[in-house]
Amino acid sequence: MKTLYKFKKFVDELNKNNSRNYKISVLEKYRDDMDIKYYLNFIFNPFIITGISDKKLARRVETDYSTEITAVNDILNYAQAHNTGSDADLSIIFSSRDTLFEEFNLNVFLEEDVSEQEFGDIIASLYDLFDKILTKNVQLGIDAKTINKVIPNLIPTFNVMLANKYFDDPEFVEGKHFALTTKIDGMRCIMLKESGNVTFWSRQGQPIEGLIDLEAEAKEYLPDDIMLDGELIAKGADLDEAYKTTMKRARTKEVEKHGLQMLVFDTMPAKDFEKQYCDIPYKTRRALMMNILTIARFTCGVFGAAETNQHQFEYFKVLPVLYRGEDTSKILEFLEKETSKGEEGIMINIWDALYDFKRSNNLLKVKKFNSCDLQVIGFQEGTNSNQGTLGALLVRYKDGNVVKVGSGYSKELRNEIWNNQKDWLGAIIEVQYFEETENDNGGKSVRFPVFKDRRFDKDTPDY
Repeated sequence: MKTLYKFKKFVDELNKNNSRNYKISVLEKYRDDMDIKYYLNFIFNPFIITGISDKKLARRVETDYSTEITAVNDILNYAQAHNTGSDADLSIIFSSRDTLFEEFNLNVFLEEDVSEQEFGDIIASLYDLFDKILTKNVQLGIDAKTINKVIPNLIPTFNVMLANKYFDDPEFVEGKHFALTTKIDGMRCIMLKESGNVTFWSRQGQPIEGLIDLEAEAKEYLPDDIMLDGELIAKGADLDEAYKTTMKRARTKEVEKHGLQMLVFDTMPAKDFEKQYCDIPYKTRRALMMNILTIARFTCGVFGAAETNQHQFEYFKVLPVLYRGEDTSKILEFLEKETSKGEEGIMINIWDALYDFKRSNNLLKVKKFNSCDLQVIGFQEGTNSNQGTLGALLVRYKDGNVVKVGSGYSKELRNEIWNNQKDWLGAIIEVQYFEETENDNGGKSVRFPVFKDRRFDKDTPDY
């Protein structure tokens, strides 16, 4: 309890002022405090999962378990190790918490008397703080990047490789061996399996829960210490509705999410992903991915020999290679083939390249129409037949320039956006355009911007 009380004082001090410089100064003050660093890592480390949400926290679970847990850190460590969210684990966690708080003598700890009211207020605040730590929902006004700036490498980062645009630098591919794959319009997903525990993550490092079909297949047939990188897509959905159907199924409030599969296009050992460095080239990662998703039950680890038992994966599918070689004329040839089938475009994977945990030329996207993900900053009423409803969304482009996106909406969508502007303000939308242009004042804009869809899986602009 002493460490929790210390962390409470730290939180109170940190939240006295919202200035970033002030918060950095407070972090500097505690940069060598092991207790404060423990709590900061627990809250911000994306790989620490407790399985406890605000909804589960609000449930009344019988706390009649007798445990030997006697410290706050031990309870948090238990929650991390037993992150099932089951009633049994919740009961142990809450029973240990209640016992710990009941036996805590604040007066002895403070070495001074406090009034009954003060005692109650402090205990209530500690209860609240502990529960927010359990759900990793403590509001501090700082992020992992700021913490790591003051205390280097305290919080593991969660980055995935993102593609640059091929037409920005087409000469980069010349003379290189590459593989072409279809560009999938789904929801980016990272799967990690470690010690039998399977978790799914968004590209921003947020847990994706409820993928029970994928989870069951991964637990049964995938080896430990493995990361799979791919896209969630709706099974059986038409191409023109694939993204909308995928997001509808992935964002359902139901506990169990069905009808989703994962198209896998990359892999590596889980430990490499967690340390955010992998020295395995794409060609080897590709071979590993094919091996993993066609052969079940490894006996000697990811890179070792495997049993001959075969399993036809239902929910995990390898994204096939369309072409491999050095002939760059194949890029436009396969772009035409894929887009004529209704696909969004193709991806270029540099064959000998490592996995960059950032936007990289080692992965390139090719589309007939360019696209970008921009933030909505305003709304413009329409004219003529669109009077009284949405005429255009106002989005912010490069260097802060405002672009009007006035086409690509159905009548129903125009009304929905116009009548729910609070919900759409600040949202990220995908905008297709023919080419980038330059305004008279030298600012950047786009030609023929068309609304394609709202990106629920992104929270920052992507040019």
